[in-house]
Amino acid sequence: MAKTPEQIKQSYYTNIEAKTGVSIPDWLTRIQAKLQAKELARHSEIVNWLKAEHSLGHGYATLLAHDAMKAEQGD
Repeated sequence: MAKTPEQIKQSYYTNIEAKTGVSIPDWLTRIQAKLQAKELARHSEIVNWLKAEHSLGHGYATLLAHDAMKAEQGD
């Protein structure tokens, strides 16, 4: 049976936390701080920062960037 999108997302979250030792809420807080400080503004900038500075894979970085941008917009 195929995984649901939510199950896939939770699997990514588990893998991110295992790889980095940083919780998802902590990642989102870090990204929010960069957004609020105007150090990052766009989805692609967040993805590139996570990949370059934290060695996250593209898929993991994209998911975190998406969730951070969504939170920033108040969704």
